[in-house]
Amino acid sequence: MTRIKLVGIKFIQSFWACIFCMGGGISIYHITVAAKTGLISAIGVFGTSFLPDSYTNWRSNLTFTFFTTFIGDIIVVPTHYGPVWMEALCTGIVSSIFAALSIYIRHFIKTRRQTYG
Repeated sequence: MTRIKLVGIKFIQSFWACIFCMGGGISIYHITVAAKTGLISAIGVFGTSFLPDSYTNWRSNLTFTFFTTFIGDIIVVPTHYGPVWMEALCTGIVSSIFAALSIYIRHFIKTRRQTYG
C-alpha cells in the first residue's frame, strides 16, 4: 500500500472516530474539529510509515492507528468526558476498531477471491 493511500485511510478512520466520540451531535464545528484531528493523525501516520515494518501486520497497524489518533485528539479538542485523556482514549479505540474492521474486510474479500475466483 502506498503512503498516500495509507494516510488517506487513516485520516478517514480518525475523522469518523472523532465524529462518533464527540458529544453534541454533528455540526460545522464538530466536522472542523474532526477534520483537524484526522489531519494531525494523518501527519503522524505519514511520519510513522517510515519506520521499518510499521504497518505491515495487524497488531502494529492497530497500535499506530490508536496512538496517532489519540495524540491528534488530545491536541485538537478539549475533553467532554472527565479526565483530559478520556475522550482521546475513546477516539483512539474507536479508530482502532475501524482499522480492525477494514483489515478484516480486506482479508475476507481477498480470501473469497482466491477461493471462488
